[in-house]
Amino acid sequence: MTRDALDLFVGQVIALLPARSAEGEDPVRARATRMLFPRVGGLPVAQQTKAPRPRVYSLITNGRDLGVLTVSGTEIPVRVLPLDQATPSEATAFRITEMAGRALRVRGVAEGDSAA
Repeated sequence: MTRDALDLFVGQVIALLPARSAEGEDPVRARATRMLFPRVGGLPVAQQTKAPRPRVYSLITNGRDLGVLTVSGTEIPVRVLPLDQATPSEATAFRITEMAGRALRVRGVAEGDSAA
């Protein structure tokens, strides 16, 4: 059974979740996953002492619910979800800033602890 395509548009806020666990992955990908998706690993999200700086990331989707988020040259497979009441609490929110076909630019804040 295939899922329906998500209707995406510039300005929309979407939720992303890693498509697989960071366990057993290379250290660079595991660190990037912990930084962007700290709630997935059960890590607490610390209060920021200074204003968070959102960054822009590249997201290539399959047109449905899967994609690849690129973080500093590291590719993280993710699930793309609409941001609504059914969104899992482990998801991280990103705003779509640009679209070109299935290639998106999304803006979000890395909430994880860089020392984690």
